[in-house]
Amino acid sequence: MPKTSYSPSMHDRIKKIYPDALGWITQRFRRGTIPAAPLTIVLAAIAGVLTGYGAVAFAYLFELIHDLTVLNFVQWSESTIWGFVALAVSPMLGVLLVGWFTRLLRLEGQAVPEVIKSVARKDGVIRPFWSLAKVFSSAICIGMGGSVGPEGPMVLIGSSIASAAGQFFRLSSRNLRTLVAAGAAAGISAAFHAPIAGVIFSCEIILGSFAVESLTPIVIAAVLADVVQQQVGEHGVNVAFRQIPHEFSGNWVELPTYFVLGIICGFASIGFVRLLYWTEDFAKTHMAKWWIRALVYGSLVGVIGTGYFIIFPAPPTQSVEGQEARAHHPLSPALYGVGYETVEHSLHLENADDPTPVKLKNGADNTSKTVMLNREQMIAHLWWLIPLVLLKPVCTSLTLSGGGAGGIFAPSLFLGAVLGGAYGIICNLISPEMSASPGAYALVGMGAVVAGTTHGVLSAILIVYELTGDYHIILPIMGAACISSLVAWFSDRENIYSKRLARSGESIARSHDLHGAEHIKVRDVMIRRFPTVKNTDNLVQIIKVARQNPHIESLPVMDDENRLIGIIRPEDLHRVLDTDVSPYLVNADDIALMMPISVSPDENLLEALRDFGSRDVDTLPVEIGEGERRQLIGLLLRADVMSRYREAMLSCH
Repeated sequence: MPKTSYSPSMHDRIKKIYPDALGWITQRFRRGTIPAAPLTIVLAAIAGVLTGYGAVAFAYLFELIHDLTVLNFVQWSESTIWGFVALAVSPMLGVLLVGWFTRLLRLEGQAVPEVIKSVARKDGVIRPFWSLAKVFSSAICIGMGGSVGPEGPMVLIGSSIASAAGQFFRLSSRNLRTLVAAGAAAGISAAFHAPIAGVIFSCEIILGSFAVESLTPIVIAAVLADVVQQQVGEHGVNVAFRQIPHEFSGNWVELPTYFVLGIICGFASIGFVRLLYWTEDFAKTHMAKWWIRALVYGSLVGVIGTGYFIIFPAPPTQSVEGQEARAHHPLSPALYGVGYETVEHSLHLENADDPTPVKLKNGADNTSKTVMLNREQMIAHLWWLIPLVLLKPVCTSLTLSGGGAGGIFAPSLFLGAVLGGAYGIICNLISPEMSASPGAYALVGMGAVVAGTTHGVLSAILIVYELTGDYHIILPIMGAACISSLVAWFSDRENIYSKRLARSGESIARSHDLHGAEHIKVRDVMIRRFPTVKNTDNLVQIIKVARQNPHIESLPVMDDENRLIGIIRPEDLHRVLDTDVSPYLVNADDIALMMPISVSPDENLLEALRDFGSRDVDTLPVEIGEGERRQLIGLLLRADVMSRYREAMLSCH
């Protein structure tokens, strides 16, 4: 039989080429042949594009789930009471599914706080599988009626894509953190059609720094994510809330009402944050099982949301466009999901007795979206809005504390809009000549509540501007946002994101003036070889160890099981040496500073400096583990920290 020459198939050729191509990429791009700064910018651009498409896919997924569940149940409720029952059960099933999913895949943690933690603690490393599963669980929760927002998952989408790209190309920790921040900016940009706010949010909240070298990749990622949204997303070339007619013409008479609104929003922000964590603590104390929390809290969300929907299936008075929209498809319950329909309605509330005609910025009459209210209609709207002010924070807190997943940015916008709208109606009822339209106060309230909950004044101002495209009322937004943030800051220095980390023992200390110390970890500076003394050692033995190790200022004191119980400082030794007590009668237990503050090797130097000052010591033990499993692995000297900090400052300049 004649021999035939073998001709490799196309499949075989591709299989051969693929590893060769991957090896070529690996050799040329993972070994530092491309400078880090240009590579970071290129990866930020890729992450921005991918985040834009990922955000579109996420929005499609949770809207599909919402249509299949909540909207179908609303239609069903028009013909039978069982539709209301299904509508009430839907959030509970969503929270229960997410809780089960979380336990199965170990998805503990909320999206934005985890991204902040990854930047501050883990050099920007985020687990891709954890992120994907967290995003999917958030889509289930939002789609089935959970009272949360989409921005947290979208930030996680962008950050995880950026982190995976940076890890593949082995970027330095500094560039990887910048790249993760760029992904977060792309997520906010895609979520709200707000690229400028995405950049500021990322610098202000995620990165904690406005360093110039970080801005270029962050801006590029945010811009490209927004371009993708404009091409294939739901926003098109329009802002999220269109045809906002409000403006501020410098009227001194209106300013006090805006400033008072800022104070009210500050206290509302404080109440929202405290309610969220009180609800969480109550659940952990009284409902030990996760499924009990999911059933109880999820059911409460369903009962509250459905009950309010039965009483108010729609706003008391609707615009022309709102009436036409409701004729074609049912309205979702106001307390379910993101709630942008309620926000948009609040933004277009106008006093019908106001002699000033409502105009758009191009001069055309705004008749399709504007809701004109006479005195009786304003009172009816007030009874519609006030319950939302109280119930939205409750439903959001129950959803998250029950095990649901999602963001708190959108609920903050919702709370600000309904609180501002209700406040604006009260102002117009009491003194219409000194008041703007109720919708103007709703717009200002959005920025004020976001500033109060996040302490991010700039991002709050800009996100409201970009959501509405309305620059004409930016001055009252700026004033109210600053006042609200100040009120909230005096109550609690932690914002709603960092407070979650602080409650889990992950307090993130930051300072724009000391940003060089943020990115140096304790493990990079600590002494790994150090002497110790036993708690039963006498003063003679302790002095011998101290003389053999003159570079160690304080000596760790260990118990019989080799666990740290205290430290002996130089002043402790000097104090006892100045007495007439025999050194053989003094043990380490007698002179040690018991239960000293210890630090984690993952903390940064800024946090270490804070701990040095809190106990006025020159040496901090470095430990890993908790409780009985604690293990001393090093010592951190104040002199070493200050020396390393000075080096970092000099390298920055």
